Amino acid sequence: MRILVVDDSRMARMVLCQQLEGLGHQTAFAASDEEALTRCRDESFDVALVDFRVGAMEGVEVCWHLRAAQGAKHLYLMLMIPGSITNQFFEVVENGADEFLRKPLDLVWLRARLLAASRVVEMQRQLERLATTDSLTGALNRGRFMTRAAGEVARAQRSGQPLSAIMLDIDHFKKINDTHGHATGDEAIRSVVRVCRTLVRGADILGRLGGEEFAILLPDTPQQGAALLAERLRVALAATEVRLPGGGAVTFTVSIGVSALRPGEKAREKAGEGAVSALLARADEALYRAKNGGRNRVVWDEATA
Repeated sequence: MRILVVDDSRMARMVLCQQLEGLGHQTAFAASDEEALTRCRDESFDVALVDFRVGAMEGVEVCWHLRAAQGAKHLYLMLMIPGSITNQFFEVVENGADEFLRKPLDLVWLRARLLAASRVVEMQRQLERLATTDSLTGALNRGRFMTRAAGEVARAQRSGQPLSAIMLDIDHFKKINDTHGHATGDEAIRSVVRVCRTLVRGADILGRLGGEEFAILLPDTPQQGAALLAERLRVALAATEVRLPGGGAVTFTVSIGVSALRPGEKAREKAGEGAVSALLARADEALYRAKNGGRNRVVWDEATA
C-alpha cells in the first residue's frame, strides 16, 4: 500500500517510514496539516498514519480535515495516540479516524493492523470500481465521466488551456446484434474501448455514455489535435476484427464528432450542466452530421474549427 506519515518530528517520520518500507509498503510524509492536505489532494494514498499532535494542531483535527477533503477518494486514517490517553477513543473515531494505534508503536501489531486496513482498502476499491465504471468495458460510466469532465472544464477555464471532446458511435450497431447476436455486439463494444486505450494518453478521459456511444475528453488539446486523434481512431477501428463464435470475423466502422471548449463557457457545480453539456452537445451534433454524411467519418464542430 501507499502510506502517508503525518508527523512534525523529522526523526519519528524517518524511523516510521523505514519500518513501513521494511514491511513492503511505499511511503511519503508530511510535516504539517497543510502539507498533508496538499499531498492528499494531489496524490493517491491508501492509508494515512497521523500523529496525535502535528505542530499546533491535534491529530484528530488533522483527521477531520483529511476526511472532509478526500472527496471521492477513500483514505484509511490511523491516528497514533500516546499510551497515557484512555478516554478519547470515541472522539478519535467521531472526527474521522478509522482506528487508533498506541505509541510507542509495536511493529508486530502495526503490521497486523495494516493487513486489516489493506482488506478494507481493497473492498473500497472494488466498490468504487462498481460505482464508477462500465461493467462491460471497464471504461468510466456516464456519471463518473461527467464528474471528471466537470473538473477538467473548471481546470481549463482557470488555466486558459484548450480542452476538446470526441463523441464516437458504432455504425449500424443494431445490424451487428441482429445478424451475429448480442455476444458479438458486446465484443464490438469492448473492442472500441481496447483500441481507444492504445491511442489515447494517460491524461485523457474515456467513458461509455450508453449503448454503443462513447466520449473522450482531451485536456490541453485544441480541436485540430483532437480531430487528428479521431481520424486515427476511425482508421484503427475500421481495421479491427471481431471474431465470431462459429468462426470467421466481422468488422465495423464508427462515426465521430469533435468539439472544443469555447472561451467564456463556465462549468456549473452539477455534473452534466453548463460548459460540460454544451461541449458534449456540440460534439454530438458533429457526430450526427457524420452519420447523415454517410458514416465512417470524422466531423468537426464548425463554430470552433
